[in-house]
Amino acid sequence: MIEYSHVNSEKLISDGCYSYVKMLIHKNGLRIFLILSLFFLANAELYGQTFKNALEVGAGGGRMIRNYPDFPEINEQALVGSLRYSQKFFGNKPWHKYYNNPVFSLYATGGSMGNNNELGYFTGLMAELSFEKHKPLKKLFWGPRLSLGSAYFTNPYNEQTNNTNVAIGSSFTFLAAAEVMIGYNLNPKTDLIGRISILHASNSHFQLPNVGMNMPVLSGGIRFKLSEQQNNQVDSVSHSLNKKIQFNVRVALGVNEQGSSTAPVNGPKYPIFLTSAFLSKMVSPINKVTLGIEGWYNKGVYDFIVSQEFYESNAAGKSYAVAMVLGHEFIMGHFSIVTNGGIYLYNPFYRDRLERNELTGTKDKLKVWIPARLGFQYYAKDAFLSPKNNWFAGIYIKTNLGQADFLESGIGYQF
Repeated sequence: MIEYSHVNSEKLISDGCYSYVKMLIHKNGLRIFLILSLFFLANAELYGQTFKNALEVGAGGGRMIRNYPDFPEINEQALVGSLRYSQKFFGNKPWHKYYNNPVFSLYATGGSMGNNNELGYFTGLMAELSFEKHKPLKKLFWGPRLSLGSAYFTNPYNEQTNNTNVAIGSSFTFLAAAEVMIGYNLNPKTDLIGRISILHASNSHFQLPNVGMNMPVLSGGIRFKLSEQQNNQVDSVSHSLNKKIQFNVRVALGVNEQGSSTAPVNGPKYPIFLTSAFLSKMVSPINKVTLGIEGWYNKGVYDFIVSQEFYESNAAGKSYAVAMVLGHEFIMGHFSIVTNGGIYLYNPFYRDRLERNELTGTKDKLKVWIPARLGFQYYAKDAFLSPKNNWFAGIYIKTNLGQADFLESGIGYQF
């Protein structure tokens, strides 16, 4: 009897831990990915090895997180395969050394999702940065990896033929991954690799339903080093840091489908017109901070106000929102990873709708106050070497407290 109780106690503890982790990913999948991304980049003081090009193949299993009440049943373990072509950076660009020479990879992945009839299969292609830590004369190494790209799904939501797939509403979505890998050097040409990953897919509210895919994956693989770096051409020029405050402007166009995460479906795509003005300052060769004001007009909100007679007057004025935003960029030559968050200064429609619908949850209340954004930018000139008089373009996911609001693309100029 004592032995039986002990076994059951262990099972209860194990099930409790699994349920807790599942709940965290269920409710905070995108936020967990953002936190891991920032942590990995902020702690990139890692040391690489000497291969120039490599090919890595792998396979593993995972399980989709059912993060919505009407989410399709998950009948079996998901099977996921991967293929990476990697190139090691060796310092020939100024920004390489500040990230301690990361590994860049083209990362292809795909597989099942645990319910072939309703969810189908997926395949994706991402760009990846890996920050590997190697100790001299040691065979074990490890490192975080961050990836972003797009995915194709074979069986998205269809009102007539597949109306139970609330996870994926469109054939094409964004695909992101955060991963920790551990490796063992078998010989100078071969490494064994083990990986713990989180895959996240979403179309950023472009087409409903958009509950999204959140899938923890445990996998393994083997990496073949195709060639070794010879005669490294390290950038040894000393570059001064421009610490002046620069003025920036940006205009963008967003698109979304109005509604909740799952309904109404097959609605029109509405434009959102954005503009912003902000100040920026380089605080290190790879870190930039920003502070500014942005505003946007949401055509979908306007149509809802008019069709539902939500206000007696000033429908156009109530369709605007204004926010003060604090942001950060990780600079990588011509590219940068953009994150920002702030507070709504003017957001009448969503606050009034919250009150009329009598929504009292803390998350519901915070969503009408806290906007955020994740995106990638490309600068016409190296953002570190040319911190002023520089055009940039970007694509971004706008969120409210981590929940996707709309997808946007835009252009800007740094004076």
